[in-house]
Amino acid sequence: MESSDILGLRPPKAVIAHLREIGDDDAADYLSQMTPGGQMFGMNWGDEVWGHTGMILGYITPEEGDEPGIIQNASTMTPDPALKGSRIKISLDRFYVHRYPGRGKHKILLEFTGKNQIHGDAEELRFAVTTEANDRAGAAVSGVPIFLGASVGQNGISFEGKAINVVSSDDEALLSALSSGPFKEGLSLLTTAQPALKPFVGLAQSVVGAVLKRSRNTEVHYFRLGLDFATSQTAAKLRHGSFVVIQGNEASWSWHDVRWNAGSQQIVRHHDNLPIEFNYMIFRVSPYDDDEDSGTTRP
Repeated sequence: MESSDILGLRPPKAVIAHLREIGDDDAADYLSQMTPGGQMFGMNWGDEVWGHTGMILGYITPEEGDEPGIIQNASTMTPDPALKGSRIKISLDRFYVHRYPGRGKHKILLEFTGKNQIHGDAEELRFAVTTEANDRAGAAVSGVPIFLGASVGQNGISFEGKAINVVSSDDEALLSALSSGPFKEGLSLLTTAQPALKPFVGLAQSVVGAVLKRSRNTEVHYFRLGLDFATSQTAAKLRHGSFVVIQGNEASWSWHDVRWNAGSQQIVRHHDNLPIEFNYMIFRVSPYDDDEDSGTTRP
């Protein structure tokens, strides 16, 4: 279910009060100047890109060598129907922070949820991981498995993600529960439904819920991603490869203005080769190999 308490959806006065609570007075002063009288509509987030509540979805076109790659709209590319009924691996390859609320290094909790279709039964999936990043830098994540062996239905796959800015120092012990067992390696899924998954799914849900109850912690972004095999130009397509989820608004966006630089591992602007000024994640969808689980702890 879509989150309703994302920071960017709150009234300006509430956003500014939260920023002061976590010690980000510079951002609070900036937004106070940009939003006279605390009006909700027409708010200019400027460099505070964490205020955007939309999602822009792209696909990095595979390319040999170290040259920057083309990124295309995930709705206009061609799907791969051969993936129907297959099992896939979904990994988090990149998480880039241009700007997040607060000062200094940010601790961020990422949560991903979905459904795994097993012989007509829908099995709930939930994975959470913590990471840290400074502004204008990438987090120390690469190839982090989120779901291993997820089944692709006739209508594709779907999952949701959220990013939570963790400011409260009291949550260290709570978050440590996510650094062991299936959470550390990604949930491995068998070809039959697993009752043993439910306790781990419930634990992840409890940890995330407890973190969000702290007033200093707040949800910064939420997205719902569906990848299918439709020929429509409005539906995002499923195929193996890397998908980009940008926290931004589509109105003024063009994939022709940016490209993937494999050398720097960043999305850069065409005209000056500098990193884009947005927060984003990159997910990789790849074939699932049962042999990969030989060293993975199963639930």
